[in-house]
Amino acid sequence: MVSVDLTSFHHHDLFLRLNRSYPSLHKASHDYGSGRVPSIPSFALKSNVFIYNGHMPEILLRTKLYVPPLRPNLVSRPRLIERLDQGLQLGAKLTLISAPAGFGKTTLASEWVGSLRLHAVKESQTKYQASWLSLDENDNDLARFLTYFIAALNQNEGFESPLGEGVLSVLQSPQPAPTETFLTPLINEITAIPNGMIFVLDDYHVISSSEVDDALIFLLEHLPHQLHLAIVTRKDPNLPFARLRARGQLTELRATDLRFSISEAAEFFNEVMSLNLAEEDITVLDSQTEGWIAGLQLAAISMQGQKDATRLIKSFTGSHRFVLDYLIEEVLNQQHVSVQTFLLQTAILRRLTGSLCDALTGEDNGQETLERLEHANLFIIPLDEERRWYRYHHLFAELLQQRLKHTYPNLIRDLHSKAAGWHETNGEFHEAIHHAIAMDDTKTATRLIEKGALEALERSDLRFILNWVDRLPDTALESSPWLFLYHTWALLISGQVDVAASRLENTEWILELNSADESRIQEMFGYIAGSKALLCLWQRDYENGINLANQALENLPENHWVRGYCAIVLGGTFAGVGNLGEAISAFVESSSVGKASGNKLLEVSSACNHAYVLELEGHLQQAIKIYQDAFLITERDGREIPVGGYIYIDLARLLYELDELGLASQHLKKGIKLCQQLMDGRAEKIGHLLLARVQLAQGDVVNALNSIKNAEKAYPGQETSFDLRGGEYAQIRLWLKEKNLKEVEAWIEESGASINNVLHFKTKLNSTMHARALIALGREYPNGPHLNDAQDLLEKLLRLAENNGWASKVIEILALQAMALEEEGDAAQAMTKLERALILAEPEGFVRTFVDEGPAMAHLLRKARNHGIASTYIRQLLAAFPMDEPAQADTRTSHADQSELVEPLSERELEVLQRIAEGLTNRQVADQLYLSLNTVKVHTRNIYGKLGVNNRTEAVARARDLGVLPRS
Repeated sequence: MVSVDLTSFHHHDLFLRLNRSYPSLHKASHDYGSGRVPSIPSFALKSNVFIYNGHMPEILLRTKLYVPPLRPNLVSRPRLIERLDQGLQLGAKLTLISAPAGFGKTTLASEWVGSLRLHAVKESQTKYQASWLSLDENDNDLARFLTYFIAALNQNEGFESPLGEGVLSVLQSPQPAPTETFLTPLINEITAIPNGMIFVLDDYHVISSSEVDDALIFLLEHLPHQLHLAIVTRKDPNLPFARLRARGQLTELRATDLRFSISEAAEFFNEVMSLNLAEEDITVLDSQTEGWIAGLQLAAISMQGQKDATRLIKSFTGSHRFVLDYLIEEVLNQQHVSVQTFLLQTAILRRLTGSLCDALTGEDNGQETLERLEHANLFIIPLDEERRWYRYHHLFAELLQQRLKHTYPNLIRDLHSKAAGWHETNGEFHEAIHHAIAMDDTKTATRLIEKGALEALERSDLRFILNWVDRLPDTALESSPWLFLYHTWALLISGQVDVAASRLENTEWILELNSADESRIQEMFGYIAGSKALLCLWQRDYENGINLANQALENLPENHWVRGYCAIVLGGTFAGVGNLGEAISAFVESSSVGKASGNKLLEVSSACNHAYVLELEGHLQQAIKIYQDAFLITERDGREIPVGGYIYIDLARLLYELDELGLASQHLKKGIKLCQQLMDGRAEKIGHLLLARVQLAQGDVVNALNSIKNAEKAYPGQETSFDLRGGEYAQIRLWLKEKNLKEVEAWIEESGASINNVLHFKTKLNSTMHARALIALGREYPNGPHLNDAQDLLEKLLRLAENNGWASKVIEILALQAMALEEEGDAAQAMTKLERALILAEPEGFVRTFVDEGPAMAHLLRKARNHGIASTYIRQLLAAFPMDEPAQADTRTSHADQSELVEPLSERELEVLQRIAEGLTNRQVADQLYLSLNTVKVHTRNIYGKLGVNNRTEAVARARDLGVLPRS
C-alpha cells in the first residue's frame, strides 16, 4: 500500500500526477492544511481510488478486490458447489465457510463465484454478479472496512451511479455516527440493483473489531434480497448464527464438509499431481490427514521425485517437516501464549473435556477454553452434540505431542499420571490404562485391567481384556491371578482354545499365591474348574468336562455366571452325543443364570444354543422366535453390544433356509462386524462361510470364493466341522456348484466317506456332504461304485438322525436318498423317500434343503407333483429355483424316443409339453418360458397335431405312452 502525505513536497511529482487525475484531491489537500475535514473522492472511477487512514489518504489496494484465480488443474467440488447453490435458491442471507487453515475455503468460494459466472454466460443472463474483498488486519478500522466494502460493490457493472458515496461522507464526520445512519442509505441503494449480487468476505478471522461486527450484523438484519453475503474464515465471527440458522437463512460448510473424500484425494494425487498412487496408499493418506487438503498437498510435495512412495506415506505424520512447518507457522505461532500452553499440556489426550483438561493444567477454565478453540476452528473436533467432548485433528495432535516432547520432556509422565487418575475416577478404564501404559507403569496398568476385566466379561467386551493384556509384559499376569483367570476365560469364550489349554496346564500357583485369602479361594477354585470344563467341551472330552463342571458348581454361589457356562458344558455334551432334549434343558438353565447374574454374553450364548438345538429338531419357527427375542438382551443405552453378532449369524442360517437370501446376507454382514468387535474369530468364520452359501445361492461365485478366503483369515485353526454350525464344507459346495468333480473326487479319497472311524455324533451327521459328493460323482460315472457308496452312507446316517430326533438332518438325508435312487433308476423308491421328506419339511417351510440340490432335485419335485404329492408346497419350492436350473433339469426330455411320431416335436414344443404335464395353464407356461400367450397356443395346437390328440390330458397320456415324457 502506498501512503501519500499531502502536507509535504517529498512526493511532489506523484502528488501532481494524482491531482491531475483527481482534481477533487487538490481541494482535499487545502482543506486538510486548513484543518477542515476533506471530502472523499468519487468511487465511480475504478482505477486508483483513495481512502483516508487517520491523517493520510492512501491508494486503495485493488488486489484485495480481485477474485483469486483458480489453478487450471483444480480438483472440482461439485457436491459442495451444489450445496452453496441451494442456499441461494432457498433464499439464505448468509453463507459461512468456516474451517481451519488449509481446508480449501478460499478456493471453494472462488470456484463457486466462477461457476455462477459461467452459468450466467451459458444462460445469456446476469442473474448474479460477484464482489470479493480479501481482508487483512488493517480492516479492523470501520471506515477502512466500509471503504473497501463499497469499492468492492462498485467493481460490478450496470449501476446507474456509484454506490455508497453518502456512506463515505458520513464516515468523515468528526462525531461518530450510529451504524444505521451510514448503512441505511447503502442498503436503500442496493435495493435498486436489478440483479442479484454475491459478496464474499475472505479471511474474516482477521477481524477483531466489534464495530465491524456490529455493522455486519445490522447489514444482515436488513439485507436486501438482491445481496447475499458469504464469509470465509478460520474461526466463527461474533454474528447471530443461531438466529439465522433457526430462520433457515444460513448455509454452513465446515471442516467435515470441506475435507477431501477418497475419490477427490485420488483425483488430486493421480490426475493433478501425476503420482499414480495405489488405492490403498491414497486411503492411508486420506485417513492420516483426515481429508485435510493442505496436508494432502504437503504429502504430494514430499513424494515428488521419491521412488518409494509407500514408505514415505507410512512416515507422513504431524512430525513430518513440511507438516510441522505449516502447522507451526500458520496455526500454533498465531496463538496467544496461554493458548499454546493449554494445547501442549493437553496434547497427550485422545479425548478432551473440561474437567479432564483442568486436571492436567491445574486451571479451572478447561471447558471455556475448549469452546474458544472450537470457535476459532483450531483443528479441534467436537465428538458430541453437547460440545462436552472434543479431540484434536490427528496431525495437529502429533505436532503438539512432538513440541511437548521437545519443549517439556520432564512434564510428560506427570501429565499421563494425572490423566490416568482422572479417567479411573470417572470409570474410563480404557483411557486410564492407555495413560498408564504410556508412562510404562505396568503395575498400575495391570491393576486397572483387572479392575475392569470382570465387568468387561459380563458385557461381552472381550476386546478389553484380550487387547490390553497383549500389551502387558509376559510376566505381568504372574502377579495378578484374577486377571490371569479372566484372561483365560476370554480366550476360551473367543475360541482361542490352544492358547487357553497351555495356560491351564498348571494352575497350582494361582491357589498358592492366594492361600492367605481364604474367603476367595473357594470361588477361585470354581473359576479354574469351570474354565477347564469349558476347555473339555471344546476338545470333546465329555466325561472330564462333566466332572469338572460339577466341581465348579460345588464351589460357586447360586447364579454365579461361571455356573451358567457349566450348564453350557452340560448342554453341549448332551448335544454332542445326540440327546437334544436334555441339551435344551441345560441351555434353558444356562440362560436363566445369565439373566440372574446380568451376564449378557452368557445369556445370549445360551439362547443361541437353545435355538440351534430346536433348529436341529426341525422346529424352525420356534428357533426364529428365540433368536428374535434374544435381540432384546443385546440392547444397552440404545446401542447393540457385540454379542449380538451371534444372533445375527445364527438367525441368518434360518433365513437362508427359508430362502430369504437378501435378509440373510444383511444379517451375516452385520453379525460378522459385531463378532470382529467381540474378537471371536470362530464365530466370524462361521459368518463368512454362511455368507459364501448365500452368495452361491445368488450365483455370485466370485464373492463366495472371497468369503471362503475371509473365513480362513478370521480363524485359521484346524477345528472340525462340529464347530461350524451350518458353514461346513463351503469349498466343497463351491466345487459342486462349478462341477469341479476332479477336486471333489480328490477330497473324497483324502477324507474318506466312511463314518465308522468318526468319533463324534454331530460330525457323523455332517457326512451328508460326503454322500452329496458321491451322488455327483455317480451321476458323472454311472458305472462306478459311487451311488452304492452314497446309499450305504445315507442309510447309516438316516438311522442315526431318526434315533436321536434330528429332524432337519432326516429331511436332508431323505432328499439325498431320493436323488441317489433316481440316478440308479429306482423311481418308485425315490418318490417314496422324497414324499416323506416333503411331509416333514412342509410345516416348517424348508426351502434351501431342496433347492440347493439343483436341477436334479427340480426334476424330482416335478415328478412328485405329477403324482399329486404336496402340490402346493412343491410349487413354492420350484419357484425358488434359479430360472435356468429347471430348464436344465428337463433337458433329458428333449432326448426322448420320438421314432413313432410322423413328425418329431421341436425343443420348444417339448418344453411346452413338459409344463402342460405339470398342470400349468397356458398363461403360466407363457410366463415361465417368456413367450406370448398366442405363441403358447400355437405350440399347443402343433403338439396336438403331431401326437394325434384333441386335448391336454390326451396329449400328456399319449406322450408318456410313446416315451416322449417319462412315465408317472
